Amino acid sequence: GPHKYRPPFTWKNATMPQTDGKLLMIPGPCEFHEDVLKIVGSASPSHVAPSFIEEFGATLGMLRKVFLTATGQPFVIAGSGSLGWDFVSANLLEPGEKALVCNTGYFSDSWATCIKAYRGQVVNLQMPVGDCVDPAMLEAALKKEKYKIICLTQVDTSTGVKNDIKGLAAICKKIQPDALITVDGVCAFAAEELCFDDWGVDAALTGSQKALGVPPGLMVCVMSQKALRVVKNRSEPILSYFANALHWLPIMQAYEERKASYFATPAVTLVRGLYVACKKMLDIGMDKVFDLHLKNSLAFKVSCINVQPA
Repeated sequence: GPHKYRPPFTWKNATMPQTDGKLLMIPGPCEFHEDVLKIVGSASPSHVAPSFIEEFGATLGMLRKVFLTATGQPFVIAGSGSLGWDFVSANLLEPGEKALVCNTGYFSDSWATCIKAYRGQVVNLQMPVGDCVDPAMLEAALKKEKYKIICLTQVDTSTGVKNDIKGLAAICKKIQPDALITVDGVCAFAAEELCFDDWGVDAALTGSQKALGVPPGLMVCVMSQKALRVVKNRSEPILSYFANALHWLPIMQAYEERKASYFATPAVTLVRGLYVACKKMLDIGMDKVFDLHLKNSLAFKVSCINVQPA
């Protein structure tokens, strides 16, 4: 039946950390907590300062909890969330290998374009505008030919479509267990649940500026150990310098071991902001974070645009 709840805030009492007093009502960048803004706006320490090494290392560990993974490898790299497409495509596909892209809007279409830039072969599973991925159509596509990676978009901002990643991943694992399940979660992660380990996801990408609650400028990706084995055992060189996971993996591992390391300068103040944001989410607990997003979504739909929950 309909959800029963008390709206979590009123507009009259809402706090707006933006200095001009305006409420930013787009999918992202979004409103940021004043503690995040404070640290992002502070003086930048060196990327090899002991204090930053501690914060970066702790952030990588916390991201595992946010992504609900015990063994996944987090990568935090300066760039837009769109860099995640390059990171997944360049590292997990070799030239000529096939990717099944489940198209539910502009952003999944753009991911397909990115894959072609790395000479991957794209097969599009096109959904009507506004429709989620049809499980029967996915099953038929997987039975027709074999794929190296399967690309799913959890929420496509352009259409508002939310896909059932748990159910779709189960179909993929059943029919093509060797294929890598990859998820674009830029508009979803940390707001919608994604059980990375339990659902068998191999790569999940996002940006800092939406539900993670940090200003734009960080790409976050988590790869499974299965995906990392694929990266390490490639026949062909990775067709990227900056988005090469083999360049970044030792950097991430070093920071987690609280050691200085360098490949390219990290976005220091944004990483510090991510440290604060992750800590705040985990202090609440991810289950409660997801519930808060749901309640706020329902409050908006009912109070502002009169959409009743199903």
